[in-house]
Amino acid sequence: MSEQFSHIPVLLDEVLEYLAPERGGIFVDGTLGGGGHAGAVLSRLPETGRLIGIDRDWEAVRAAGERLSTYGSRFTALHGNFFDMKALLNENGISQVDGILLDLGVSSHQLDTASRGFSFREDGPLDMRMDTRAAFSARNLVNEAPEEEIADILWQF
Repeated sequence: MSEQFSHIPVLLDEVLEYLAPERGGIFVDGTLGGGGHAGAVLSRLPETGRLIGIDRDWEAVRAAGERLSTYGSRFTALHGNFFDMKALLNENGISQVDGILLDLGVSSHQLDTASRGFSFREDGPLDMRMDTRAAFSARNLVNEAPEEEIADILWQF
């Protein structure tokens, strides 16, 4: 699983330069994905440092958790939305952090896995859920939502 859901980050040197994990502290990767950035941050964190990874995609949380398990308690993978970061961190006893990373967008894994419904290269179901455990999919939206709601979504986004 963790090999399938991997991430080779672009602009990694720049991210590490500005985030500066070698200074220590608590860092958050709010879009954990395949753990590419998280692994690089963890490799530079001092032994006293900690990284919290958050992702909406259970597959990403599981894969990154497996891949980065060698870091022990220095790494925690949480399922959730970075929008709820403050609450997720508070639930884990963290009220302040030293750096936050957000690599926004759809992951390569989500695009490359036709069954996720994001692919423009492969045929697959109309799904497009970041969290596959969520009940409502893009298929539900286009087949059940009123035309006005769909038009409004297209107009706004």
